[in-house]
Amino acid sequence: MFFFLFVSIGMAQELSVKQLDSLYNKFLLLRAPELLTVPAQNITVTDEEKKCAMSLVNKVMFNLDKFSADRRKVLEPLLQRPSTSNSFVTPGGFFKVHYDPTGVNAPTYDLDLLAEALDSAYNFEINFLGYGIPPGDSAYNPTAPPEDYGGDNRYDVYIGNLGSGFYGLTQFEIELEPGSGRYTSYMMIDNDFFNYFSPGISGARVTVAHEFHHAIQVGNYLFREEDTFFYELTSTSMEEFVFDDINDYYAYIKSYFNSPGTPLPLTSGYNSATWNIYLRDNFGYDIIKRQWELMPSVNAIIAINNSLFENGSTFTSEFNKYGIWIFFTNFRAVPGMYFEEAANYPLVKQTAIMQFSPPSRTVQLSNRATSHAFITFVAPNNDSLVAIISNGDVQNAVGENLNLYFDYDYTLFSDSSSGGRFLTENYSSDFGVSNPSFWSVSEVLNNQLVREGGNINQPDETTNNFAYPSPFYYSKNYLLGSFIFLPFNGLLGETVDFNVYSSGMDLVFRSEETIKFLPGEQKGVVWNALDNTGDKLPSGVYIYVISKGDNVVKGKIVIFK
Repeated sequence: MFFFLFVSIGMAQELSVKQLDSLYNKFLLLRAPELLTVPAQNITVTDEEKKCAMSLVNKVMFNLDKFSADRRKVLEPLLQRPSTSNSFVTPGGFFKVHYDPTGVNAPTYDLDLLAEALDSAYNFEINFLGYGIPPGDSAYNPTAPPEDYGGDNRYDVYIGNLGSGFYGLTQFEIELEPGSGRYTSYMMIDNDFFNYFSPGISGARVTVAHEFHHAIQVGNYLFREEDTFFYELTSTSMEEFVFDDINDYYAYIKSYFNSPGTPLPLTSGYNSATWNIYLRDNFGYDIIKRQWELMPSVNAIIAINNSLFENGSTFTSEFNKYGIWIFFTNFRAVPGMYFEEAANYPLVKQTAIMQFSPPSRTVQLSNRATSHAFITFVAPNNDSLVAIISNGDVQNAVGENLNLYFDYDYTLFSDSSSGGRFLTENYSSDFGVSNPSFWSVSEVLNNQLVREGGNINQPDETTNNFAYPSPFYYSKNYLLGSFIFLPFNGLLGETVDFNVYSSGMDLVFRSEETIKFLPGEQKGVVWNALDNTGDKLPSGVYIYVISKGDNVVKGKIVIFK
């Protein structure tokens, strides 16, 4: 019985003949290389694709009807659960492991250690981090024979000889509700991990931590193919969180460090797992879980952005700080700062290296949304200054806009005052861009951080104090939620008095608010446009007053109910 056939409606994409050929051959390389009609060496599969075959397997499943009848006959049996002779339940009672004790699929690592690894992944990801349990399979088709679902309602793990160095996969099975994008699933892992970056039981440990989180993702939230990077980013970082001593992710991060100009949503996820490690180290584990809670209603990059906003920061600011962290690696690692394992990471590749000739040097470049540039200036006195330029524009990091490039100018000066950004007694800089709101720049001189972020165009702090969005519509879905942002030149975290009046000067809202980060590197007050009883205000013009001692800001905001 092929349960996956009825869940593929609406998930299949229009694929070319060439794409279908590639999918077919890669899938056979994974599951049945003996059935290939082309030489295996002619099939290009990257190391990152081998890390997790979830995307490959489920793309074949969702597009099964697009293959020829002959190929469907080959694929359909391979998309079923494997048939094994033995099974056991792990001590924790949640997993059922299926295997053959002899033959080509026989595991070569200790099954007791595998059971321990599975229970450790469950205890960390469910009991400690608080994610929901993946849905049981047989409960969603109780009339089917028990053997169709591994014999019971436990989560099933199948051990087999996966071809060509594949680690494992999570295969979807039954969609919980039509159109929900949530599925029951089961896991397959390699039987020996021979000659892998993390061989034997080490490879098995990180794989079950990785794949089990995929089961959590697609069982509790949804599967959205365009956000595959986020699924793999989270699962790869989960390997490090659950089994910190194995570090299999070292094998993949080099490709991101070699290409920091790649927008975050266009990374493989395996190579950008350090982003989640950065978030964990600065905000704790809960912010990652919060992103998954936001995922069903917005794209992953927007969920990341909104979770940071809820934590009093912005993606623009944090992404640039992350750029600093990935700069200070390898021999640049600073003990006690940045990534704990930074000395083991590769060096980030410079976007441009140029000679600096006083009094100034200007470079004109472009970045895509959610990407970095690392520009190195080498002075005659052998000073080396690196400008870390980050585009944090999440609005243009979805869909076709990821192909857009945004131009900017960066100028380094050989004195402290010619540029608007003071760096040291000997250097200053300017950064010019048409829309500075989603950019952040930091500078490193001779491997010492001399300026972190801050205003990139040095505006007069008495200007640009307009509340936004204005007009504000309750009915409109804004990028950061239904909030009004009111700039105020105060200290981050300090308390201010905030009052809102109608045009007739009737007080409609009063509170003490704390100064938070606003979009575009500003600071100020965030208001949900509700009165003190939690009700929406009538349409009209409202006057707001923010005050702290003698520092008072007044302005107007238009609200439409």
